Amino acid sequence: MKSKIVICCILFLMVACSSAKKSDNTINQKLDSKTDKEIVLVKVSNDSRCPEGVECVWAGEVTFEVAAYENGKILEQMQFTLNQNTAEEIRAWFVLHLPENNKELKAIGVVPYPKEGMKIQPKDYYIQLVY
Repeated sequence: MKSKIVICCILFLMVACSSAKKSDNTINQKLDSKTDKEIVLVKVSNDSRCPEGVECVWAGEVTFEVAAYENGKILEQMQFTLNQNTAEEIRAWFVLHLPENNKELKAIGVVPYPKEGMKIQPKDYYIQLVY
């Protein structure tokens, strides 16, 4: 894969979410060292979200590709388009690939969010998980 479009980040070294408070994680962290689970952001292929500072008719969407690994072997690679209608389906996929102690995922997002007049470099994208 071309290095300019590949964003390989290891996801989630998490402790059990024992409290109900909001907690954020990004794909820069390993999921579970005991099972060696990882979710890697492969690339963001399209980002048409309405930039901050601009009035838009619709909120837009972002298309990205992720891969789930366990013990160094790929289990599944998926492309998702995140918008207000698909957020729950995507959240469910992530929950499927999280260790048991991290199943309380409330939301995911692709960041950084676009801003008027600023171009986001492919290497700057990451996935944010909200517990």
